[in-house]
Amino acid sequence: METFNLPNIPLLYDTLPNELYDSLLRESYQNLDKKESSYNDQLVGHIKKEYYLKENVRVMKPYINFLANKLASSMERSHLSPYEGNKFVLESLWVNFQKKHEFNPVHIHKGAFSFVIIMKIPYELHEEEEIFNANSDHSSRLGFVYSNTLGKICYYNMNICKSDEKKIIMFPAGLNHVVYPFYTSDDYRITISGNVHGK
Repeated sequence: METFNLPNIPLLYDTLPNELYDSLLRESYQNLDKKESSYNDQLVGHIKKEYYLKENVRVMKPYINFLANKLASSMERSHLSPYEGNKFVLESLWVNFQKKHEFNPVHIHKGAFSFVIIMKIPYELHEEEEIFNANSDHSSRLGFVYSNTLGKICYYNMNICKSDEKKIIMFPAGLNHVVYPFYTSDDYRITISGNVHGK
């Protein structure tokens, strides 16, 4: 007897090279509190400090395009029609300086793929889990919302903690996702996101 999984769309998980991490973090802090760099009007997040990163779009393109091609090559042929034969291009890049209680509601992005880079995590996950005695694992998580093969809505929440700094998660831009609030630190949780389009 055996079981098997029906084809589905994968996510990609990688560690950002140190030189890219350093370059992104430097530009992020340079843009903090600069009104001319504000990206809030382009985003759905309930986060006050979100900024467009202009300089690193060029720097990040080769690495991001490599990841996009890697993710596309691992997808089932039936899922490839929007991506197959395309040249992938990083179109936008922004940083989120998230304070406690702020959050990103369930949303999707434009383009073929999107990603999030974990830059700084100011809390310990076990302390977040102790805040609420709830039968769920939402606090401080990155969550994905999707339908399974029976049409049932499913939730997949990723634990995000200090050991995930420098990690990048890439996923199809049309995949619903949510960033839940954290509660135990007054420092910023810093993440960087971007959209990859097919040309």
